[in-house]
Amino acid sequence: MNTSSFKSVFGATLLITGCCIGAGMIGLPVRTAMAGFVSSTVATIFCYIFTTITGLLILEATLWFEEKVNFSTIVESILGKKGKFITLFLFLALFYSLFVAYLDGCGIIFSDIVSSLTGYAVPKYIGIILCVSLVAAITYAGTHMANRFNQLLLLGLIITYFALIVIGLQHVNILKTSQVDFMSILNVVPIMLICFGYQNLVPSITYYLNKNVNHIRFAIIIGNFIPLLVYMLWNYVILGILPADASIKNAELVTQLLGGSMSVISIIFLVKSFSLFALLTSFIPTAISLVDFIKDSAKNSLHKKISNDMFYIAIIFIPSFIFTLIYPNLFLNMLDFAGGFVDVLLFGLMPATVVLLGRKTIASAPYKVIGGKVTPILILLFSFMILLIKTGVVHA
Repeated sequence: MNTSSFKSVFGATLLITGCCIGAGMIGLPVRTAMAGFVSSTVATIFCYIFTTITGLLILEATLWFEEKVNFSTIVESILGKKGKFITLFLFLALFYSLFVAYLDGCGIIFSDIVSSLTGYAVPKYIGIILCVSLVAAITYAGTHMANRFNQLLLLGLIITYFALIVIGLQHVNILKTSQVDFMSILNVVPIMLICFGYQNLVPSITYYLNKNVNHIRFAIIIGNFIPLLVYMLWNYVILGILPADASIKNAELVTQLLGGSMSVISIIFLVKSFSLFALLTSFIPTAISLVDFIKDSAKNSLHKKISNDMFYIAIIFIPSFIFTLIYPNLFLNMLDFAGGFVDVLLFGLMPATVVLLGRKTIASAPYKVIGGKVTPILILLFSFMILLIKTGVVHA
């Protein structure tokens, strides 16, 4: 591998890693605290394997095409226009679910920050208004400005994460990580699937790495493996320092989980700072992606008449803002919905179905996921199992 190829593979690997690490982390300890470290680690490894395989299935399908394609085009080629419509609908549902979750989470963090600065209890809706104003302004400023702002946030995210781990490890009580509750694993899986969410990048990375299968497989497997290590270490530290009297029932974020019962001020500060960076580094790209998604979907009709981005920004921010105000405390619920339903349908059932059906019509494929038919069938079975359990049809 020459220097140029190494830089490309390294960049693609970090792109996948960066896409995974984000806001889901600050809600993850609330779910893993119920399951315990050992049980949640099992769930984390399962989700890593599941999302890595589904990413490789999307890679296999992408390589069927000579020209550049996106995931919805791949689905349309095998399942027709109805399949494409369902895919676009699921993408929209995923975007809006995450949007509402991030808005709700940012409202909590922003109101907490303002309360700390002013000394007065600031209601959550003020935090939501501040968050909407900031993210909408950055989104309207354009992708270039958003990327520069996001780079600063990513730097803050990295610094606070490592500082928190270094300081937190000194206060970990191993006995607190010994709890085991395998029945609670299913509460961890939906949010973990969101934490490993990168699959929509696979078609772009395929062409970025010039369809070099080995390079792409490396980027997917390692790019997804780095978050696995990050989550496990994060989970170990948070559960190891969690106060014995911490209230899990009413917590939405890790900041609420630790609450005022955590005596180490530096840890509380780092957790709050990390949570803010994690939310915004997820929220801003999601807002830009959602605006671009709606503009692209309307390019043959509405976009010809309306070219001002403010209109599209209003479409995504106003309904989400109102919904979040009317239905508070949605952070974990929306992440559960996005992971347990939308993500499983979009990046579980759909890739497996496309590959199973597509292999029958593709004469020769440059790459096939290991395991033959067994691999996509297992993905289908696991996807159906998660959906049935989440809908209550089957009780774990």
